[in-house]
Amino acid sequence: MVRLKDYLKSDITTFTNENEFAEIIDIDGDLVKVVYDSEALKEMQLSNGGEGLATSELLFHVAKSELKFEPFPGQNLVIDGSLLYVNDVKEDEGMYTLTLGAARG
Repeated sequence: MVRLKDYLKSDITTFTNENEFAEIIDIDGDLVKVVYDSEALKEMQLSNGGEGLATSELLFHVAKSELKFEPFPGQNLVIDGSLLYVNDVKEDEGMYTLTLGAARG
């Protein structure tokens, strides 16, 4: 019997396929498949009234299995050679959504 989890895993594989939606980027020296979401980033920036997440510059989705670590708010990551600050992390059904901005000193 096929379980819902099996269907979701299949969907994640399709969603994170670089021939479909994903792009490969370098996160802290590891090549990782991510899906950028500029529309969700714009909505977040506009709905936050210039506070907190409104300063974010990048939002992407990544399969948990792609990362060798568990991301957390406040973490600094080097993404494609740029130092960025994790403003927010959401986890849902085997995926992380990371929202990042300029690194803080």
